Amino acid sequence: MENAAEALQMAAAVLIFVLALSISINAFGEARITAETILNYQDKEYDYTYVEENTDADGNVSTERIVGIETVIPSIYKAYKEHYKIVFENIGDDGVYTATDEHGNRQVVNSIDLQNESLGSEEQRLQFINALIYGSRLDNFIDIKENFAKISRVYLNDTGIYDKIIRSKVKENIGIFYEDEATSDEDSTSDDEESDVPDANKTTKRVITYTLL
Repeated sequence: MENAAEALQMAAAVLIFVLALSISINAFGEARITAETILNYQDKEYDYTYVEENTDADGNVSTERIVGIETVIPSIYKAYKEHYKIVFENIGDDGVYTATDEHGNRQVVNSIDLQNESLGSEEQRLQFINALIYGSRLDNFIDIKENFAKISRVYLNDTGIYDKIIRSKVKENIGIFYEDEATSDEDSTSDDEESDVPDANKTTKRVITYTLL
């Protein structure tokens, strides 16, 4: 009888342990989900509601604030990941980089939009972004510069964005613009013409503009 009682006590202890372990695992799972939800909420808050929104006559939404280098650089990397456009104003005569058009003419580019650049691999895209930001500060910048000039006809500046804005305050304007479906910037409807494309066939395009003050 004593052995049977001890066996029952051991079985009860095992059941209690398993129950406690299940509750702990479930609690940790809920804590992880809660943490991810909070992080996602904070990210959306930064992107969309951190600053006051303004809507123009065309329905485009924009926000403005004054920022520094600590905001601009992460935004560039985020644009690289999420494929939206960044425009720089007052960044200098050499712009962000120089590209060659279909007619062989070099044009100064003041924006970063990887959708408009024929960069094949993810490694090339990351090299391109790093070179734009840090310029000759990169250890292998000369090789990267020569490679892009040869393959993509893109000419990188020795002075990167970082050095151009490190001592400046910058006005950040975050806009969400509506584009006609399958329409490029060159083919889009002008300001004086009304688009015939239904709203249902339009897509939104995020554009961040940084103006050096």
